[in-house]
Amino acid sequence: MQNYSENPVSDDVDMTPHVTGETSECLGRLLIGDDEPRLLNSLCSILRDKGFEVDGAKDGDAVCQQLRENAYDLVLLDIRMPGKSGLEIMAWLKEAGVDAQVIIISGHSDYRIVRQAFKLGACDYLRKPYDVDELIRAVGGTVLERRQARSKATTGWSNPLTGEFCKHTLDHLPDLVFSLDERKCINYLNHHSESLLGLSAEELIGQPFSQLVHEGDIAKLPLLFGKNEVGESVTQEIKLKTYHGGIGYLDCDVTVVTPLKANTALTYAKPPPARPPFLGIVRDITEHKRTLALMEFRASHDTLTGLPNRSLFMDRLTLAVSQASRNAQKLAVLFIDLNDFKAVNDTYGHGVGDQLLQKVAAGLTHCLREGDTLARHGGDEFTVLLPSLNEKKDAATVARKLLNSLETPFQLEGTDLRVSIGTSIGIAMYPEDGAGAETLVERADMAMYAVKQRKKNDFYFYS
Repeated sequence: MQNYSENPVSDDVDMTPHVTGETSECLGRLLIGDDEPRLLNSLCSILRDKGFEVDGAKDGDAVCQQLRENAYDLVLLDIRMPGKSGLEIMAWLKEAGVDAQVIIISGHSDYRIVRQAFKLGACDYLRKPYDVDELIRAVGGTVLERRQARSKATTGWSNPLTGEFCKHTLDHLPDLVFSLDERKCINYLNHHSESLLGLSAEELIGQPFSQLVHEGDIAKLPLLFGKNEVGESVTQEIKLKTYHGGIGYLDCDVTVVTPLKANTALTYAKPPPARPPFLGIVRDITEHKRTLALMEFRASHDTLTGLPNRSLFMDRLTLAVSQASRNAQKLAVLFIDLNDFKAVNDTYGHGVGDQLLQKVAAGLTHCLREGDTLARHGGDEFTVLLPSLNEKKDAATVARKLLNSLETPFQLEGTDLRVSIGTSIGIAMYPEDGAGAETLVERADMAMYAVKQRKKNDFYFYS
């Protein structure tokens, strides 16, 4: 895998616009905003080598100035830059009515910021250090889609993309481009069928497109093909089968358009119809979805134990209180504190302490029902949500199980240590001890401190 750090570049960024001559074929015009000179120069060099015309800008204000003076097919932005940030530039684009597609390239992985970028109109997100192949795929696909949209709005599908240029462009796109006949059978594929799906174009030509679709997504095909007006595009997220050493699946965005008329530059399995029913693009979004899911998980879960964090716990508790009120049920909140955990860290080191927290989390989890929630509140503190309880004694039963789960010393991996840890548990009941999520947690915390003052390794209810 090649990434940007492997491209030898100098610290002096060439900021001079590179204009492609009239006789050469420019794949698209790009603007890159990044305040790190080496990365900016690397990006510019890579994309110019691929046939793009590229301008660079070292800060947000320079990006806006370039956008005022020039038209670009695509803008690549870092989130954090001097002057205007990437998010501020995207907000400015909307306010100023500037027509520009944006891809975010950033080492900043906060899920909330990335989500905000997509809300402001970003069409993709690449994380530093970027993979060169992924970069080219994202840039090439976005530029082609934009030019197709412009061509359909003016002269139709076939006129701007004709002859050898069309073949060259489609075969060098990292996305899979296909055409279907009136029976929805494949009659054209570009050169990426084998790398993406594990089957050659020869094996797929003439086969129904539905044979590539995961059985669970077959029901989406009528939405993809059924209501297309001439020149309109429809996109569905569909799982496609792959045959790389066995059958697997890829998450893909499949875009289908009913073209205005046949593009004679394409090579079809048979002479093209007057108007081929469907042309489409398949984009592999598996890694993109995995990255977003991981970022969302990290935003709502503790990285050490994998448990829900305080924010997710409060969201679930708020919902559980609402449901308990509607159904006239009880629920309990348990606040758990490990006794003398600081002594473990001081004696054995933080590595042992972290491993102990992981084992405690696993042990506590095994004591709970599927619908219960164990969360790491912070440090050596945990919280538990027990919804849908009939009586107060049900919470006491669970608390005893939790205490018992910590009685046996934990064997720590890679050491001869067997570490014991006690715990204090405070319990608050809904609706007796409070009607709000914050109040219930606070009162469970107060009950836990009462345990510490009177007797360790026990539980108390708030009173």
